[in-house]
Amino acid sequence: MAAAKPNKGKADGASGNMMGLVSKGLAVTATILASLFFAAALDLGHLDLAHTLSGPAIALVPLFAILAIAAMFLVPKSDADAAAIANAAQIAELLEFQSRATSQIIALQNKVDSLSGQDAETLKARNKELQDQLDAIHQAERDKVDSQIEALRQRNEELEAQIKAWALEAVGKSVKGETPQPMKAA
Repeated sequence: MAAAKPNKGKADGASGNMMGLVSKGLAVTATILASLFFAAALDLGHLDLAHTLSGPAIALVPLFAILAIAAMFLVPKSDADAAAIANAAQIAELLEFQSRATSQIIALQNKVDSLSGQDAETLKARNKELQDQLDAIHQAERDKVDSQIEALRQRNEELEAQIKAWALEAVGKSVKGETPQPMKAA
Protein backbone atom coordinates (compact mmCIF):
# COMPACT_ATOMS: atom_id res chain seq x y z
CA MET A 1 0.00 0.00 0.00
CA ALA A 2 3.06 2.19 0.09
CA ALA A 3 2.70 4.58 -2.81
CA ALA A 4 5.81 5.68 -4.66
CA LYS A 5 6.53 9.29 -3.81
CA PRO A 6 7.67 11.40 -6.75
CA ASN A 7 11.06 12.97 -6.29
CA LYS A 8 10.47 16.69 -6.66
CA GLY A 9 13.86 17.61 -5.17
CA LYS A 10 15.59 20.60 -6.72
CA ALA A 11 12.86 21.45 -9.21
CA ASP A 12 10.46 22.45 -6.45
CA GLY A 13 13.17 24.14 -4.45
CA ALA A 14 14.36 26.20 -7.45
CA SER A 15 10.84 27.27 -8.44
CA GLY A 16 10.04 28.04 -4.80
CA ASN A 17 13.14 30.22 -4.49
CA MET A 18 12.40 31.97 -7.79
CA MET A 19 8.79 32.62 -6.77
CA GLY A 20 10.04 33.96 -3.45
CA LEU A 21 12.40 36.39 -5.19
CA VAL A 22 9.71 37.58 -7.61
CA SER A 23 7.23 38.02 -4.76
CA LYS A 24 9.75 39.99 -2.69
CA GLY A 25 10.68 42.17 -5.68
CA LEU A 26 7.03 43.00 -6.32
CA ALA A 27 6.46 43.77 -2.65
CA VAL A 28 9.51 46.06 -2.53
CA THR A 29 8.40 47.91 -5.69
CA ALA A 30 4.86 48.32 -4.28
CA THR A 31 6.31 49.60 -1.01
CA ILE A 32 8.49 52.16 -2.84
CA LEU A 33 5.45 53.38 -4.81
CA ALA A 34 3.43 53.62 -1.59
CA SER A 35 6.23 55.67 0.00
CA LEU A 36 6.30 58.02 -3.00
CA PHE A 37 2.53 58.52 -2.80
CA PHE A 38 2.79 59.17 0.93
CA ALA A 39 5.61 61.70 0.42
CA ALA A 40 3.68 63.43 -2.37
CA ALA A 41 0.49 63.59 -0.34
CA LEU A 42 2.24 65.18 2.64
CA ASP A 43 4.62 67.29 0.47
CA LEU A 44 7.60 66.03 2.46
CA GLY A 45 10.82 67.97 1.93
CA HIS A 46 8.99 70.54 -0.14
CA LEU A 47 9.94 68.61 -3.26
CA ASP A 48 6.66 69.45 -4.92
CA LEU A 49 6.04 65.75 -5.61
CA ALA A 50 2.28 66.27 -5.77
CA HIS A 51 2.56 68.29 -9.01
CA THR A 52 5.31 66.05 -10.35
CA LEU A 53 3.33 62.81 -9.80
CA SER A 54 -0.10 64.17 -10.71
CA GLY A 55 0.20 63.16 -14.38
CA PRO A 56 1.86 59.72 -13.97
CA ALA A 57 -0.41 58.91 -10.99
CA ILE A 58 -3.02 57.64 -13.42
CA ALA A 59 -0.66 54.79 -14.29
CA LEU A 60 1.22 54.51 -10.96
CA VAL A 61 -1.85 53.94 -8.71
CA PRO A 62 -3.10 50.89 -10.67
CA LEU A 63 0.52 49.67 -10.95
CA PHE A 64 0.80 49.87 -7.15
CA ALA A 65 -2.43 47.90 -6.72
CA ILE A 66 -1.38 45.21 -9.20
CA LEU A 67 2.10 44.86 -7.66
CA ALA A 68 0.74 44.64 -4.11
CA ILE A 69 -1.86 42.03 -5.05
CA ALA A 70 0.63 40.04 -7.16
CA ALA A 71 3.10 40.04 -4.27
CA MET A 72 0.45 38.48 -2.01
CA PHE A 73 -0.53 35.77 -4.48
CA LEU A 74 2.96 34.86 -5.66
CA VAL A 75 4.21 33.96 -2.19
CA PRO A 76 5.84 30.52 -2.49
CA LYS A 77 4.26 27.61 -0.71
CA SER A 78 5.87 26.74 2.57
CA ASP A 79 6.98 23.19 3.32
CA ALA A 80 4.00 22.82 5.65
CA ASP A 81 1.61 23.81 2.84
CA ALA A 82 3.29 21.37 0.45
CA ALA A 83 3.08 18.63 3.10
CA ALA A 84 -0.60 19.44 3.70
CA ILE A 85 -1.31 19.17 -0.03
CA ALA A 86 0.58 15.87 -0.19
CA ASN A 87 -1.34 14.60 2.86
CA ALA A 88 -4.62 15.65 1.30
CA ALA A 89 -3.70 13.71 -1.84
CA GLN A 90 -2.80 10.65 0.23
CA ILE A 91 -6.07 10.93 2.16
CA ALA A 92 -7.98 11.12 -1.12
CA GLU A 93 -6.14 8.02 -2.37
CA LEU A 94 -6.89 6.18 0.89
CA LEU A 95 -10.56 7.10 0.69
CA GLU A 96 -10.69 5.88 -2.90
CA PHE A 97 -8.96 2.63 -1.92
CA GLN A 98 -11.33 2.22 1.02
CA SER A 99 -14.37 2.70 -1.21
CA ARG A 100 -13.02 0.18 -3.75
CA ALA A 101 -12.21 -2.31 -0.98
CA THR A 102 -15.66 -1.83 0.56
CA SER A 103 -17.38 -2.42 -2.77
CA GLN A 104 -15.29 -5.56 -3.35
CA ILE A 105 -16.11 -6.85 0.14
CA ILE A 106 -19.82 -6.22 -0.41
CA ALA A 107 -19.67 -8.00 -3.78
CA LEU A 108 -17.87 -10.95 -2.19
CA GLN A 109 -20.35 -11.06 0.68
CA ASN A 110 -23.26 -11.04 -1.78
CA LYS A 111 -21.63 -13.87 -3.74
CA VAL A 112 -21.09 -15.90 -0.56
CA ASP A 113 -24.68 -15.21 0.50
CA SER A 114 -26.02 -16.33 -2.87
CA LEU A 115 -23.94 -19.51 -2.77
CA SER A 116 -24.79 -20.29 0.82
CA GLY A 117 -28.46 -19.38 0.29
CA GLN A 118 -29.01 -22.63 -1.62
CA ASP A 119 -27.16 -24.56 1.08
CA ALA A 120 -29.14 -22.78 3.76
CA GLU A 121 -32.44 -23.84 2.19
CA THR A 122 -31.21 -27.44 1.92
CA LEU A 123 -30.05 -27.35 5.53
CA LYS A 124 -33.36 -25.92 6.69
CA ALA A 125 -35.27 -28.70 4.92
CA ARG A 126 -32.92 -31.34 6.37
CA ASN A 127 -33.21 -29.77 9.80
CA LYS A 128 -37.03 -29.90 9.61
CA GLU A 129 -36.88 -33.53 8.53
CA LEU A 130 -34.57 -34.44 11.40
CA GLN A 131 -36.72 -32.46 13.86
CA ASP A 132 -39.79 -34.42 12.71
CA GLN A 133 -37.91 -37.70 13.20
CA LEU A 134 -36.75 -36.59 16.65
CA ASP A 135 -40.30 -35.59 17.59
CA ALA A 136 -41.54 -39.02 16.44
CA ILE A 137 -38.86 -40.77 18.54
CA HIS A 138 -39.75 -38.66 21.58
CA GLN A 139 -43.45 -39.40 21.13
CA ALA A 140 -42.73 -43.17 20.82
CA GLU A 141 -40.61 -43.01 23.99
CA ARG A 142 -43.36 -41.10 25.81
CA ASP A 143 -45.94 -43.66 24.68
CA LYS A 144 -43.67 -46.52 25.81
CA VAL A 145 -43.07 -44.89 29.20
CA ASP A 146 -46.78 -44.16 29.57
CA SER A 147 -47.66 -47.80 28.79
CA GLN A 148 -45.03 -49.04 31.27
CA ILE A 149 -46.38 -46.65 33.91
CA GLU A 150 -49.90 -47.91 33.24
CA ALA A 151 -48.74 -51.57 33.47
CA LEU A 152 -46.95 -50.79 36.75
CA ARG A 153 -50.05 -49.04 38.10
CA GLN A 154 -52.19 -52.07 37.28
CA ARG A 155 -49.62 -54.40 38.85
CA ASN A 156 -49.55 -52.11 41.91
CA GLU A 157 -53.34 -52.27 42.19
CA GLU A 158 -53.21 -56.08 41.92
CA LEU A 159 -50.57 -56.24 44.63
CA GLU A 160 -52.53 -53.88 46.87
CA ALA A 161 -55.60 -56.06 46.37
CA GLN A 162 -53.54 -59.18 47.26
CA ILE A 163 -52.09 -57.44 50.35
CA LYS A 164 -55.55 -56.38 51.51
CA ALA A 165 -56.88 -59.89 50.95
CA TRP A 166 -53.96 -61.46 52.84
CA ALA A 167 -54.26 -58.85 55.64
CA LEU A 168 -57.97 -59.56 56.02
CA GLU A 169 -57.34 -63.29 55.95
CA ALA A 170 -54.46 -62.98 58.47
CA VAL A 171 -56.54 -60.80 60.81
CA GLY A 172 -59.47 -63.20 60.48
CA LYS A 173 -57.27 -66.22 61.28
CA SER A 174 -55.62 -64.39 64.15
CA VAL A 175 -58.99 -63.56 65.60
CA LYS A 176 -60.01 -67.23 65.32
CA GLY A 177 -56.75 -68.24 66.93
CA GLU A 178 -55.29 -69.88 63.92
CA THR A 179 -51.81 -69.15 62.61
CA PRO A 180 -51.90 -67.02 59.53
CA GLN A 181 -49.86 -68.13 56.57
CA PRO A 182 -47.03 -65.84 55.50
CA MET A 183 -47.64 -63.91 52.37
CA LYS A 184 -46.11 -65.25 49.22
CA ALA A 185 -43.80 -62.96 47.28
CA ALA A 186 -45.33 -61.88 44.07
